[in-house]
Amino acid sequence: MPLTIALYADQVALGEVVISATRERQLRSDVPLSIGVIGPDEIGRIQPEHPSDIMNSIPGVWVNQTTGEGHMTSIRQPLSIFPLFLYLENGIPTRSTGFFNHNALFEINIPQAGAIEVIRGPGTALYGSDAIGGVVNVETAAPPDAPRAEATVEGGSHGFKRVLLSGGASPGSHGVRADINVTDSEGWRNSTEYARQSATLTWTTQAGARTHVRSVAAFSRVDQKPAGVSALSEEDFRSRPTLNYQPISYRDIRALRISSAVTHERGRTLISATPFFRYNTNRLLPNWSLTFDPVTWDVSNWSIGMQLRARRTTDTADGLIVGGVDLDLSPGHRTETELDPVREGSIFVSATELDPLYEYDVTYRQASPYVHAEAEPIDGARFSAGLRLDLAGYSYDNQLSVATGGSHRRPPSTSVTFTHLSPKAGVTVDLAPHVSAFASYRHGFRVPEESQLFRQGSSENTVGLDPVKVDNVELGVRGRAGESIRFDAAVYRLMKADDIVRFVNADGTQAYVNAGRTSHIGAEVGLGVEPLPGLVVSGALTRARHRYEDWVTAAGEDLSGNEMELAPRTLANVSAEFEHGLLAGGSIALELNHVSPYWMDPANSSTYEGHDILALRAALDVTDHVRLFVRVTNLTDELYAERATFNAFRGDEFAPGLPRSVYVSLRYVLD
Repeated sequence: MPLTIALYADQVALGEVVISATRERQLRSDVPLSIGVIGPDEIGRIQPEHPSDIMNSIPGVWVNQTTGEGHMTSIRQPLSIFPLFLYLENGIPTRSTGFFNHNALFEINIPQAGAIEVIRGPGTALYGSDAIGGVVNVETAAPPDAPRAEATVEGGSHGFKRVLLSGGASPGSHGVRADINVTDSEGWRNSTEYARQSATLTWTTQAGARTHVRSVAAFSRVDQKPAGVSALSEEDFRSRPTLNYQPISYRDIRALRISSAVTHERGRTLISATPFFRYNTNRLLPNWSLTFDPVTWDVSNWSIGMQLRARRTTDTADGLIVGGVDLDLSPGHRTETELDPVREGSIFVSATELDPLYEYDVTYRQASPYVHAEAEPIDGARFSAGLRLDLAGYSYDNQLSVATGGSHRRPPSTSVTFTHLSPKAGVTVDLAPHVSAFASYRHGFRVPEESQLFRQGSSENTVGLDPVKVDNVELGVRGRAGESIRFDAAVYRLMKADDIVRFVNADGTQAYVNAGRTSHIGAEVGLGVEPLPGLVVSGALTRARHRYEDWVTAAGEDLSGNEMELAPRTLANVSAEFEHGLLAGGSIALELNHVSPYWMDPANSSTYEGHDILALRAALDVTDHVRLFVRVTNLTDELYAERATFNAFRGDEFAPGLPRSVYVSLRYVLD
C-alpha cells in the first residue's frame, strides 16, 4: 500500500469541530471521513495570494497555480481540469452541476474566508454529482461579536498590489460584516497581468430563541491573461521562462452568489431552508487550443435553488437522523466562435472572429432527496449510513444547424436524464482516551458536463454519455499523545468506472467516450509536533498510485496498466513556525513544498523531474494595532514547472512556476 504522510498541526486536532459532513457542527472525531480544516487564524497568518499558498498543507491535497489566481486541483486524483471535485461556499455549490470551472477557487474570496474544509474522497449523502475526489467547502467569515475594522495593504514583486478591507459588528440580535478584496498584478511573464475585485456581505439575525437567519451575498470579478496554463517548449522553459506564446488569450469571470439560510430548532428537531441564487459568466479565448482549434467561448448560466433539511436527535443510542432534498434549476448559454489567428514565429499576435461553431441554450435540473443516520449502540462505537437519490437532466436547444460530420459536429435539440443512487456507510471507534479509528465506504458519481454532451467535436455520439462512478473504501486513525503530538492517518482505495475519456485525433481535435476504469490507492497520515514552546512543526508528505486499469481510447491506444499522467507518487509540505516572546509578538516560518517526478503523458514516455520549493514568512507587531508581514516565495529561485505535459504534436511542454517573489503588507486592526 503506498503511503501518504502529512505533518500538520491545526488540522489534526482530535476535538476539532467540522460542519461539512452534515452541514452542522460535529466533533471531527465522530465523523468517519478524512477531513482537513484550515481555520481563520491560519488564513490570517498566511495571507494567501493564491489558494496553493494555504491548501497544500492538507494531506492528500495538491493545488497548483496556472496563471494569476487560476489553479488545477489534485485530491485522490491526478492534477485535473475535470469535474472531480465539488466546490462549496457555506455548503452551497458555487456553480451548478454541468457548468464546472476547474478554477473554482478564484471565484471565492479565499484570503478573507472564515475557514476551509476539505473532505478527501466522495462526500456524505448530503453531496451529489462531482463529489468524487473531494469536497472543498469555504465558509465565509462571521460577523464579529464586538465592533471591529481591519485594513491590509500589500505590495510585492511583479507589480503585485492588494487591499483587503473588513468590518462588522453584532448589535443586539443582529450581526453584519463586509469584506472587500481588490487585487492587481502585472504578472511575471509577458502579458500575464490579472485583476480581481471581490466583495462579501454577511447579515445574521436571531429571530427569537429558536430561529436563526444567515444571509450572504458574494461577488467576484476576475480578469486575467492568458486564459490558462501557458506552457513552453523545454528550450524556452529553461532559457526564456518569461515568454508567453499566447499573449492574445484572456479570461473574464463574473460570479455572484446570494443565499439565505433560515434555521429553526425546537427541542430535538431542527429544520432549515436555504434558498439561493447564482449567476456566472466565463468569457475566454483559450490559449491551450490555439494551435489546433482556435475559438472564443462565451458561457453563462444562472441558478435558483433550495436546500431543505431536517435533523432529529434521539435518546436511543444517541441517535441522529438527517433528511432533506436539494433542488436546482440552472439555465445557461454557450457560444463558441471560430478564430483565424495570426502567428509570428511561435507567438500568436492577433486573431479575427469568424462564424459561430456552437450556440445553444441548455438548462440543468436536479431534485435530490437524501437521508443520513447515525447511532452509537455500543459505547465508543458510532455507526453512520446514508443514501442519496439524484434525479437530474439537461434540456438542450441548438441555435445553429445540425452538423453530422467534421470536427465540430452539432447534435439536434434534445433532452437527457440521469438517475443515480449513492450509498454511504461508516463507523468510528474510540480506541483509547483521545484516540479513535474509523472505517467507511462511500459511492460517488458525476454526470457529464454540458460541454461534453452537446459540444460534440468529432465524436460519433456524446449525448449518450453515462455518469462516471467511484467507490471509495478507507480506514483511518486520529488522536493525540500528550499535549504536543497530534496525528491523523488514513488509507484508501478509490476505484473509478465509466470514466469519460478525452482523446486527441491525428488532426489534433478532441472527442469524449465512456471507456475507462482507473484505480487510486494511497494513505494519508498527519502529524503535528510542538518540540519546544512556541515551535510548531507541520507539513504534508504524500505517496499514492494512480493507474489506468482498463483504458482504450477511441483512437485504439491501449493504456491499461500505465500510471496516470500528472500524478506524482510523492507530495510533501513541511513547515516549522516559531512564535515566542523573544520575537516581541512576532513569528517566523519556513516551509518546504515537494513534488516528486511524474509521468507527463498517458503513454508513460516522458517524465518531469519534480521540484522542491522553499518559502519564508515573518510577522512582527509594529504597534498594538499594526502588524507587519513579509513573505518570500521560491526562496532559492528554483526553475520549476507548475505543470509538465507531453503532446504528440508539440513534444514536452512546461508551465513555468513563479520565481523568487517578495511580498510586504501592513495590517491595521481597530477593535
